[in-house]
Formats: sequence, structure tokens, C-alpha cells
Amino acid sequence: MRVYLKREKSGVNATGEYNAETKELTVLKGSTVCDRIAYSDKFRGANTVEKYRNETVNDGVVKKDITFKSASTAANFVTGSSTNGLVAWKDGNGKKLKEALAEIAEVK
Repeated sequence: MRVYLKREKSGVNATGEYNAETKELTVLKGSTVCDRIAYSDKFRGANTVEKYRNETVNDGVVKKDITFKSASTAANFVTGSSTNGLVAWKDGNGKKLKEALAEIAEVK
């Protein structure tokens, strides 16, 4: 499922592909990420985000597709802060990922 995470104030404009079977989310090449990382006691993933960004981001733009084990980890990578991926990522209709997945489950 194609999903999007946008935050105008921080320059985030990311596109991802969510796999409902594996629950992995791939942030697609060309996505833009926040230029800051929130280093705080509340965000324990800052070092991981920095590591992935050093390997895959140039001038705020993702240079290759990168797959994360959860929507939240992918959202943390994009926003540079602790972010609930099931709420932050939205489908093409603007529905939160959590809501879109619930609708899919109802259909099955």
C-alpha cells in the first residue's frame, strides 16, 4: 500500500510502501526528511536514525529505497523524532495507516 508522510514546517515529504503481511515499510528514493534529529531522553532511536541517514540521505533526500521493520521506525527516520507511524503515515485518501489497515481487515 502506498503511504505518505508530510510535514510542511520541517520540510518532510516522504513516500513509502507498506507491506501488510510483513508490517515493513519501505521509504522510497527521492523522499525528503527533516534536517534535524531530536536528541533527547524521550527519543531513544536518535542514534539509529543518524546511522541510517548517514548511509542513505544526501542533502535531505533519500538516495535509495530503505526498508524498516515497522511504520513507526520509518516515521522516526523521516521526521527525526519519536513518531507513531500508524498515525503519521497516510494513504492516498488521507486516511491514517491505522485506519486504512482496519478497513482492509474488515473486508477480509
